[in-house]
Amino acid sequence: MAAWHRLVTVETLEALDLLIWVGNGIQAGELACCNQSTVSRRIRQAQATFNLNLNRVNGAWRAEGEPLLIGLEREVHQLARFMGRQSLRLQAPIWSSEALLRELPAGWIRNPLSSIGSPHHCLELLEQRVIDACLATLPERPAGDDPRFACFDLFHSPIHLVTTPNTAVSLFAHPTREEIGSWGSIATFPFNPRPQQLFIRSFYAHHFRRNQPHRPGRQAQTNPVYFANSLMLKVLGDRMPLVTLDVDVPSHYVESLVVLQEHRATAAVAELVEGLRRRIQHLSRFEPQLTAIV
Repeated sequence: MAAWHRLVTVETLEALDLLIWVGNGIQAGELACCNQSTVSRRIRQAQATFNLNLNRVNGAWRAEGEPLLIGLEREVHQLARFMGRQSLRLQAPIWSSEALLRELPAGWIRNPLSSIGSPHHCLELLEQRVIDACLATLPERPAGDDPRFACFDLFHSPIHLVTTPNTAVSLFAHPTREEIGSWGSIATFPFNPRPQQLFIRSFYAHHFRRNQPHRPGRQAQTNPVYFANSLMLKVLGDRMPLVTLDVDVPSHYVESLVVLQEHRATAAVAELVEGLRRRIQHLSRFEPQLTAIV
């Protein structure tokens, strides 16, 4: 790596990767402190240099071309970020952004708050070096024996099953999973990241099966149910009235900070982990179902 020289400026590659990360030129420009037209011009420069095509797939921008060249370039630029020359990038779901990331250590930025969840799998962005760390939701968390990543578990909580008031399923005092599967229809919040949405639907179909065949015209379609962790419920607050169903969900939620293994021992990551754990420990004093992992 010592012999590799940058092919593009920091600003040029930054524009491309910020667009891929946050999904639109306006927000990319805000993070890069420039206007949208400048972002577009810099992206065209990056495309020409690395012979890339930009395509949007399932809502996510993807740069398609020769991966080796841009991969080496990203490695050099990421090293500069960890040396303090540019801001490090942290991806987080909206509930963690609001509850845990009001204040970040110097040198870090996070994805803008959005009511729409990221279409990316955060580990893909991390492995591509588009971002430098992520707060991974349960289905995004890497396997414990994956040598590419280092995980810092931050908190766990029960997984709650909730619905909106005045639905038929909300009237059950102690519903069984079969009753919920028969009367409820799984839904996801718009801010759930795409990998989490896919996991939720699969998890519900497996554990909340109907106790009788579905018939056209049943009320299931009008009884949405959602999965939510304790921190998510705290952030939702009064924005959306919800009723928690008294049913045991056969799993629990864990959220982890994930970085590339090579960055595990860096000062920037250590400071970020310390700040997150301190904030979670503070919140857990008021949220008994939110358990800090230290």
